[in-house]
Amino acid sequence: MKQTYKKAKIAYFIRELDVLRLNIRKFYLDHLQTFGRSFYILSGIVSFFILIFEYGFYYPTNWIPYVKFLVSSLVYYFLFYEILSFLFSHEDPKHYLKTHKIQVVIIVLILLESLFEENILNLLNQYHVTGSDSTLIFLSTNQILFTFANLAHFYRISKFSKAKKLNPSFIFISSFAFIIFLGSLFLHFPKASYQNVKSIDIIFTAVSATCVTGLSTINISEQFTLTGQLIILLMIQIGGLGLMTLSSFFSFILAGQSTVNDKLMIKDLLSEESIGRVKSLLTQIAFLTFWIELIGSILLFLQFPKETGLGTAEKIYYSVFHSISAFCNAGFSLMPSNFSDPNFSSNVSFLSSIMFLIVLGGLGFPVVNQLYMLISFRSNHHKKFSVTSKLVLISTLSLIGFGAVSYFYLEQEFTLKNKSLGEQILHSLFYSITTRTAGFNTLDIAQMGLPITFISFFLMWVGASPISTGGGVKTTTIAISFLNIVDQIRGKERLEIFHRSIAPSTIARASASIVLSLFVIFSAILSLLLCESAPFVDICFEVVSAFGTVGLTRGLTPVLSSSGKIILCFVMFVGRVGILTLLIAITRQTKNYAYKYPVEYVVVG
Repeated sequence: MKQTYKKAKIAYFIRELDVLRLNIRKFYLDHLQTFGRSFYILSGIVSFFILIFEYGFYYPTNWIPYVKFLVSSLVYYFLFYEILSFLFSHEDPKHYLKTHKIQVVIIVLILLESLFEENILNLLNQYHVTGSDSTLIFLSTNQILFTFANLAHFYRISKFSKAKKLNPSFIFISSFAFIIFLGSLFLHFPKASYQNVKSIDIIFTAVSATCVTGLSTINISEQFTLTGQLIILLMIQIGGLGLMTLSSFFSFILAGQSTVNDKLMIKDLLSEESIGRVKSLLTQIAFLTFWIELIGSILLFLQFPKETGLGTAEKIYYSVFHSISAFCNAGFSLMPSNFSDPNFSSNVSFLSSIMFLIVLGGLGFPVVNQLYMLISFRSNHHKKFSVTSKLVLISTLSLIGFGAVSYFYLEQEFTLKNKSLGEQILHSLFYSITTRTAGFNTLDIAQMGLPITFISFFLMWVGASPISTGGGVKTTTIAISFLNIVDQIRGKERLEIFHRSIAPSTIARASASIVLSLFVIFSAILSLLLCESAPFVDICFEVVSAFGTVGLTRGLTPVLSSSGKIILCFVMFVGRVGILTLLIAITRQTKNYAYKYPVEYVVVG
């Protein structure tokens, strides 16, 4: 009898707890949720401006305690709000965690910082990072997650996106313009540079970093502080991958959801044929990039010349910077003389790692993914490379071989003079690879002979491969156009490659891209000739380097006039996004009708 009474009492107590929980939940949803959400959004905005204030501006030391208190309050409010949202959510706990991954990441970060604060501070103190700095670092990470999550949801909730008034090309172009604008704004902050840098130079640097070119009118290691260099590095990373790619990755992976419209848009942006592969392709792009850059950073750190005299923390930073810059084919270096310093130019292992990163970044993400699947044995032997991947690999190897052999034989009396055979081979191979959009240099480009300079025009103009971190007209464009010419000469009406018929629209797009690219290059050369008093060869080299987003220069970039810098900014932007993509983005598309006019043959050629 006592046992039955005890069970009934426990059951009654549990029911009362459930009723109390439901009442608290109802009270929270009816009276507190709206206020909490509004204050949460306001806190996010405040935290964003605090970060700008902290990293961008100098302020009196007596403000530090107040800023620190405000930052800590914001961090713990984020934790409090997320926990309440989880406890009083209508959703199943597992489903809530699946669809709110970004919130889970934030909670874990806060809890780790709270539980292991002493250990974290001891570790950070070894690298001269204070407790307030660690809180700001956390808030920065938190804010980055918020920013990308909001960008990921922007076009989903916007009415004009649902109405399909904006095409993918316009969004692609706008995303690059948006990053250039933000980067230019942030680089204007007092803490971003050591001294007053002209606005035109800041804008030029922002365009060059976002378009992963590497041309620079100033020395970024001397003119920009650590804050400014990190802003440039972030622009390089976003510019290499693409803002929409990163935003969509956060949408799919962290937010845990996507709509058909999202997938259709990203399918067009990535030129993917199947809508079902969009999410997996984005995931592969993001994780392959992370692992390649991480491995590259480790290799560069282990091979970093000891003669530089840098400490461990500086070596780590330099290794990460150059790994990202190399993989994104940016060509930005923190070394005053790039890699022409003897400590780097004779370091075979270091330059080999740089070349490895450049080639992987220039191949394009789909090709790198297929290579990864092949090497890791995740695909059976029946699965073959796509036609695009085959063309990319063959074209890349052919161009690298052609460039290396040409440089080796044509530069014997110029930059390769008095070099050993091993050094000649190393520099020839490095120059052939870096000319294809990377922009690093181990020798003085201005001392090259005219024959190899002329060949460099072709290599820079071709550039990297589609859906890669590089620019130019792309390897597949040249391959398709060349094979089409061969078939025209042979009298074949259809272009067939690897037992596949190539779509006429692909051939037309390749031809249009080549013609338009030459129009842009010739127009830019003419414009620079009108406003610059420099040798014709140097002007041509500068324009082609900018269009191919290469970043190599014969010494003209630092002495350009403001007009010349603006012209090159436009050329770099067009070279990265593609002139055909730009024209499609700003041109109203016509409707296709079912009828066809009679065919007429026009005499050409």
